[in-house]
Amino acid sequence: MSGLKVLSAICCVLLFWGYFQLPSGSKDVASRQTLSVNEEADRIVLGWSGPVQEPMSEHLTAAFDRYGADRRRLVLVLNSPGGSVEHGRKVVAAIRARDRAIDTLVQKAGVCASMCVPIFLAGSRRIADPEAYFMFHQVSLNSSAKENIKENGKGRELSDVEKASYARVVKSIETQVTDEFFRNDIGIRGVNVAWLARMRQKISGRDVWMSGQQLVDEGSGIIDSLVRTAAR
Repeated sequence: MSGLKVLSAICCVLLFWGYFQLPSGSKDVASRQTLSVNEEADRIVLGWSGPVQEPMSEHLTAAFDRYGADRRRLVLVLNSPGGSVEHGRKVVAAIRARDRAIDTLVQKAGVCASMCVPIFLAGSRRIADPEAYFMFHQVSLNSSAKENIKENGKGRELSDVEKASYARVVKSIETQVTDEFFRNDIGIRGVNVAWLARMRQKISGRDVWMSGQQLVDEGSGIIDSLVRTAAR
């Protein structure tokens, strides 16, 4: 297969959102997924801890359905390092499909990183502790896409020229996909457009961590209100 054909195959592979992720960088957290349920007098608290990947949307959908006729307020507490863009969008769709308000909350010392942020933004009320932590970074190509590229290349080693071309193609498409992600997944209700544009520039090649207090102080529009909570 010629270098041109290899790059064409790469481009075809990268057109699909299922091949992109927002990696957490935390293997310990990513190894666990738990959904807790705490029924209180005036609200039902669903606590999700773990990566954004299968079967998160299935678990949350089942919980939403279980309490579909319950008039108590639903609160989704998030503690996640992020994960799959494709699966995160399924979670967002599951929240928005309900005909009732679902609040989102990140507690003290809790983390809402990368793909968790759009899920947090899907809440009717977006609440965070001043000492909750949010992280923003670029979308990246996942391992299954890389394997697909190898298969398209018939398993042969790429030349140095092809490797350089491959790196340019990946960087270009990841940049385009990140732009789209910031525009469509984060740039929604109430988020400050100017702040978002500045954040998009900040994340080039690095992770950017911010506390709930910092996000409010900067007028990001990510958080609706700050509330002191116990550490999760």
